[in-house]
Amino acid sequence: MRKLLTSGGALLGLSAVISKIFGLWRDRLLVQTFGESGGTDLVFAAFRIPDFFFFFLVSGTVASLFLPRISEVQASDREAFFSSFLNLVLLGFGAFCLFGVWQADVLVSLFAAGFDFAQQLAVTELSRWLFGSVFLLALSSVFSAFHQYQNRFWTLALAPILYMASICVGIFLVGDQFGLMIIGWAAMIGAVLHVLLNAAAYFFLGHYWHFVWKKPVGAWNGFRADFWRRIASGAAFQINQTADVLIATFLAVGSVMAFSIGSVFGHVLMSIVGFPIAQAIFPKLTQAKNNFPAQTKLLTKSLLWGLLFSVPFMVFSFFAADFLLSLLFTLEGAALEMTKTVFVWTALSAPAYVAIPVLVRFFLANDDTDTPLWVSSISLGGATVLAAVLCFWVLPPEKAILGLALGNFVANWGSALLFGVKVYRQH
Repeated sequence: MRKLLTSGGALLGLSAVISKIFGLWRDRLLVQTFGESGGTDLVFAAFRIPDFFFFFLVSGTVASLFLPRISEVQASDREAFFSSFLNLVLLGFGAFCLFGVWQADVLVSLFAAGFDFAQQLAVTELSRWLFGSVFLLALSSVFSAFHQYQNRFWTLALAPILYMASICVGIFLVGDQFGLMIIGWAAMIGAVLHVLLNAAAYFFLGHYWHFVWKKPVGAWNGFRADFWRRIASGAAFQINQTADVLIATFLAVGSVMAFSIGSVFGHVLMSIVGFPIAQAIFPKLTQAKNNFPAQTKLLTKSLLWGLLFSVPFMVFSFFAADFLLSLLFTLEGAALEMTKTVFVWTALSAPAYVAIPVLVRFFLANDDTDTPLWVSSISLGGATVLAAVLCFWVLPPEKAILGLALGNFVANWGSALLFGVKVYRQH
């Protein structure tokens, strides 16, 4: 376990830290370039639309579907299975992204209903480019899953850095000249670099891509039902995040920006600690399928590593929120107060959200997609309802952002506690 965390887990964690640094720089550039009012709200809303479908259909399913199946495929059939899987994503998600580009205006009217017509038009144009970038990232995720299966983590670590750095450089160099569209163009360039790196590593290792469909046949048995179960298990989180952005479009100007920055920054340890640990141990959990003593040992050590980072972060964030947000994002006044509210309440749930991806991998490794589904549905569904009630009917308009902040807090702790109880009872 120590070797795993100090190799794959540490490498992915370092990658996440660097990516987050670029992410913080990106958000700072957005505030400085497009202001704290309309422009930044439009950018974050535009990202949410294609991101919803990417994380809903691809990010949360590719590795969890690919790794257990390729582990059971004979060595001679692994390239065929990889090719079949890549072809499925290429055709299936590619068609979906084309639909997103074509019907972007309809999607924006649903996802950003609180914006006026001119704002929705700007979000529509930007989201079309972002649909192209997530399509490329979807292809790259299949190559990443193969590298993860072979415990080769360096491309998984470098690719997201290239993607985020491309967006930052684009905004920094020509953001003033080209406006919001530079974000879409830079995201496309970053996504191209992302997929080229992962694909080049795959072919460099002597592997091939074949024009085959659902080969070998045995590896695809029950795939459709498994796919929809895993989709459903991640649906609640994506719906929750999208509903929060939708709610924010009806609140005070700057609320979408405040929620997006405060939530992402408050969840920073999920990407630099929680997900790297979860990715690093998932192949091991899969190999120890139904071997609960071995899996429990992996879980315990992983969760302790998570606490080692999350508790100090929680305490520090509570006392240093003003300093951090004003320093990193140059926020002030009402924008600072709204962002601080979301950030502090999200950071107070750090131990919970770091544990969630680790606990989810335990159930997925044992082909249990029902538990993540009902846990997510209960905790995140309840949090969404709570946020809506607080924002629209309980809190005054100037304090409405607190409803979204409390929604994050309830969702994270609710999910972690329910997962923990289920693991304890199962063992």
